[in-house]
Amino acid sequence: MMDEKIYKAVNHARMSLSHSKKSFVVVGESKLLHYTDKRGIEPLLDLIESNPAMLEGAIVGDRIVGRTAALMCIYSKVRVVFAMIISDEAIELLDKHGVLATWQETVPYIVEKNLTSRYKLDLMLKDVEEPEKAVEMIKEYETR
Repeated sequence: MMDEKIYKAVNHARMSLSHSKKSFVVVGESKLLHYTDKRGIEPLLDLIESNPAMLEGAIVGDRIVGRTAALMCIYSKVRVVFAMIISDEAIELLDKHGVLATWQETVPYIVEKNLTSRYKLDLMLKDVEEPEKAVEMIKEYETR
């Protein structure tokens, strides 16, 4: 259940993504804390490495949320995730870990930009349930 402050913060995230070139936002209960036009998992990974405290208890808005982003949000103790597009498995993971999720559209899974295959990191993490292990694997993958 969403209280009024959370509802307003989620709406702020939604409006920020809908009416600008922002692709990722972090909202506190009353204001926009961070935003970027970077895409993919880069914005989340950057904050996990540089300012993890910003994510804890925050509302995250992202254009696309799949398994990888969901595991990263769980790891970061995000309070609420708003997605323009979210995969069914991301919804299931977030719910399982007590992270409130809201979205505009659901899809069975996230695809690569070329639309020909499933998103490679979601596939790599398909059997990973532990957020800590997932983030470790993502960092290792990204440093190659």
